[in-house]
Amino acid sequence: MNELFLFPSIVNKGGEGLIRVFESSNIPFSVKRVFTVLNSEVGTSRGKHAHKVCNQLICCVSGGVRLICDDGSRKEEINMTPMSQGVLVPAGTWAEQLCLKEGSVIIVFCDQPYEESDYLRDYQQFLEFAKGS
Repeated sequence: MNELFLFPSIVNKGGEGLIRVFESSNIPFSVKRVFTVLNSEVGTSRGKHAHKVCNQLICCVSGGVRLICDDGSRKEEINMTPMSQGVLVPAGTWAEQLCLKEGSVIIVFCDQPYEESDYLRDYQQFLEFAKGS
């Protein structure tokens, strides 16, 4: 259901750090907005919405997160870590992120600026939208 995108990771020779490289050539759209989500407690959940127009590319940069995607007819769960690929969440996909490790962080690249009217925050409304798409 979701496309995966690989971003180069460079591990320092001494093993004391990791550099994750995000370049426009590795992102499948022109980036209009970038934000991070920081979850501090295991089991916390974020997202729980879909977008009508906005496409998102989600990457875990710290800890561990389970990304749950739902297109209205099937669900997919992807466990993400800093070494995982980025996941494209296309418009019209309900997404939720579940924190699996303390201090988890994701970075999200969007092809649209923030627009509240683009959000589908009610799951039943999302299902109706998905049927019409």
